[in-house]
Amino acid sequence: MKEKLYYSIKEVSELTGLKPYVLRFWENEFKELKPRKYNGNRRMYTDKDIETINTIKFLLYKKKYTIKGACQVLKDKNQVKQLKLQFEEDIDKNGILNELKKILLILRG
Repeated sequence: MKEKLYYSIKEVSELTGLKPYVLRFWENEFKELKPRKYNGNRRMYTDKDIETINTIKFLLYKKKYTIKGACQVLKDKNQVKQLKLQFEEDIDKNGILNELKKILLILRG
């Protein structure tokens, strides 16, 4: 099964559980999040963008960082790697990771 190269803001919203206005707001706050724009202002997100969104979401919602604090963390690549591992461990502990992969396959199908 071939993965998509780009996702619309609606698809990303569904995959991440975030409202489109939150994603647009985060684009202004986090320089690491810059989806490509086509046909005027249509945003197209990559897998890397979705990974960045999930990292930001983890920092803000799970770790309770402020936006400013999360921006500082994202600048430190080693700290981001550690957080991603922690995020994956948290998901895996809850047994959600496999379910999310199944759902993602269905959505991409």
